[in-house]
Amino acid sequence: MTDRENGNGEDVPRISDAKDTGKTRYWISFDLGLMGDYSHFYEWLDSQDAQECGSGLASLVSSQTRDQIIAEIQSILKGSPRARAYLISIQPDGRFGGKFVAGGRKAAPWAGFAVHATNVVDVA
Repeated sequence: MTDRENGNGEDVPRISDAKDTGKTRYWISFDLGLMGDYSHFYEWLDSQDAQECGSGLASLVSSQTRDQIIAEIQSILKGSPRARAYLISIQPDGRFGGKFVAGGRKAAPWAGFAVHATNVVDVA
């Protein structure tokens, strides 16, 4: 396994050693809502030896394919109509990719906070 430099002359490990181990790291962002089946989902995360990465975010390393992970998540969350789960992984070409595997995108809580310049001229 070849390391790369971080710009400070220090070696840092590669993001993925999937080529060496056959495993892929996945990140799962989830919000199951107030009535979601957290115990079943948490049981699955625990069985995957997932690590907690913040509120509603977990990371795991698995030899399963992305499609297999998606099928398992969808099976667990099928009874939770408001559940949302976003799966992020490293693609075979080394790029990161993500998609909703349950639910979908909603308005961001920060929407409308930024001030945007306009080209409108006020006439007195």
